[in-house]
Amino acid sequence: MDRETITMMTEGNSMHLGGGTLFDALNEELAELTADYGDEVNQALKLAAAQPLSTADADRLFTEILVVLRTGGRNPDPATRERVVRDIQRRVSELVATPRIPAGPSDGGIRLVSKHGLDPREVLPTPQFHNHAIPMTEGYVDVNELILWKDNHRVELQVEEFKERNHRLPDDDEMLMLVQGQLDLPSMGKEDPFEIEALARSIARKGVERPPIVTHEGEPKDGNRRIAAAKYVLSAKGFTAEERDRARWIRVWRAPKGTTEDQFEAIVVALNFEPEYKQAWEEYVKARQVVAAYRLARSDVRGRFTTNLDNQIKREVAGRFAIRTQEVNRYLKMMQWSEDFQDYHEEKGRERAETKYRANDIFQWFYEIDAGKKGQKLTERLDQDDDLKGVVYDLMYDVLDSGAQVRKLHQVVADENALKVLMEAHALAATDQPRALSMVNEAIGLASRNSPTKKIGFEQWLHTAVARFGSASPDDWARIDQSMLMNLDRVLTGALGAVDGALRSQGIAPVERP
Repeated sequence: MDRETITMMTEGNSMHLGGGTLFDALNEELAELTADYGDEVNQALKLAAAQPLSTADADRLFTEILVVLRTGGRNPDPATRERVVRDIQRRVSELVATPRIPAGPSDGGIRLVSKHGLDPREVLPTPQFHNHAIPMTEGYVDVNELILWKDNHRVELQVEEFKERNHRLPDDDEMLMLVQGQLDLPSMGKEDPFEIEALARSIARKGVERPPIVTHEGEPKDGNRRIAAAKYVLSAKGFTAEERDRARWIRVWRAPKGTTEDQFEAIVVALNFEPEYKQAWEEYVKARQVVAAYRLARSDVRGRFTTNLDNQIKREVAGRFAIRTQEVNRYLKMMQWSEDFQDYHEEKGRERAETKYRANDIFQWFYEIDAGKKGQKLTERLDQDDDLKGVVYDLMYDVLDSGAQVRKLHQVVADENALKVLMEAHALAATDQPRALSMVNEAIGLASRNSPTKKIGFEQWLHTAVARFGSASPDDWARIDQSMLMNLDRVLTGALGAVDGALRSQGIAPVERP
C-alpha cells in the first residue's frame, strides 16, 4: 500500500481514533499485510478517495481492510471477525501517538495538552460568573490526573458522615467511591445516588461536553460528577477501547493562579444556582426518538430477522442514545400501547391531535399497564379481549387520575367481584366521572383485599403462628408482660369467633370450648 494512496484518503478527512489516525498507528502492519493484496487494496482505496469520508466511515474502511488482510482475504465467521476487530482496537489504543504536550507552566499548575485539534488557549470571550470576569485557559487533561474536590457542596453531608464514622476525611480513592455510590454509608442506601452510571454511558458515547472548571493546580471546583463518571468508564466493564479513550481525555477550563476562594464561590453559585432555562424532553418525546431509530434500523434488514439480530439492533440504538437496552425494550412496549390507545380513540371519533396530547400526558401509564407477573398481566388480557380493552382505554382517557390506579388494574380484572365494580364505573364514566373514579378506587380496594398473594401471605403467617403457639411452654407465657397478655386474650377471643364462623360456612362444626 503506497503513502500516496493514503494521502489521497486522508486529505480533508479526520480519521482520528484515540490520539492519532488509524493509518499512522498501524502503518507498519498495513505495509506488511498488503504485500499479497496491494493492488486490490490500493484500487479500493483510490475508489473511496474519490469522495471525502467522515471520521466514522474512514475508521470503518480501514478496520475492514485490516480484517480482510488478517484473515487472508477470506470472509471470516462472526466470532473470528469480532476477535480481529477487538485486537485492532486494542492495538490502536496502544499505538496511537501520545497527545502533543506543550511546555507546561513552571509554577506548579496542571499541564494542558493538545488533542482533537485544540491547542491550549485562552477562553474568549472572558467567562462571567455572577458578575465576576475570570480569565480561563482551556485544553485537554488526562482525567486520571484529576482528584475530586472534598469540599464539593453536593457531597458535604456524605463527607461529614464519613468523618463522623471514621474520624478523618476520605482519601482520594474513597472520595471517588463515595461519588460513584460504591462506599458503604448508612445514609447512602440508594443505589448510584448521584446517577453516575447514566452519565458515564453518555460520556462514553460523546465525551465530556461541558468542560469542568479546575484551579490552576487542577482541583475541580465544578464538574466533579463528570470527572467521576469519566473515571467510571475507565474502570467498569462493558466499554470499548474507543469509549475509554473518549472518557480519558477531557477538556477543562483552568483558572489562573491566584484565583480567590470568593471567585471560585462565584463560579460554583453561577453554575449551580442560576437556571439555564433548558427544558428536558418529556419521556414521550424521548421514546418517539428511540422507537423511530429502532424501526428504521429494522426496516433496513433484508432476509430473516432473528432474535440475535433484534438484540443487536437494540444494543446499537441504546448506545446511540446512551441508555440501557432494557430502556429500549421499555420504550418499544410503551409506544406500542400508546399507539394502540390513540388508534382506539380515533376510531371512536376523537380528534387525532386530541388523542396525541392525551397519550403524551399519560405516557408513563403505558408502562404501568404492563404490571404483574407473566400470565397475570393486564396487557395479556387486553390482547385477548377487545371489549375489556375498550373499558380500560375509556377509563384511562376520561376517569383515571393516577398511574398507580393503572398499575393495580391487573388485580381488578383477575377478581370477578372487583371487575363487576369496574364495569359499573365504566357505565357511569360518560355521565358522572367523579362517581366513576370513586368506583374504580373501590374496585382496586376490593381486588387488593382478595389478592391471592395477600391470602397466601396471611396463610403463611398463620402456619408460623400456630407452630410458635404450639411449641410455647408455660414458662414462655409466664415471662410475657401483663398488658401484652391482656391484648392477646382480647385479640384471640375475637379471632376464634371468626374461625368458628369460617368453619360453619364450610360445613364443619367448630370445636367446643370450655
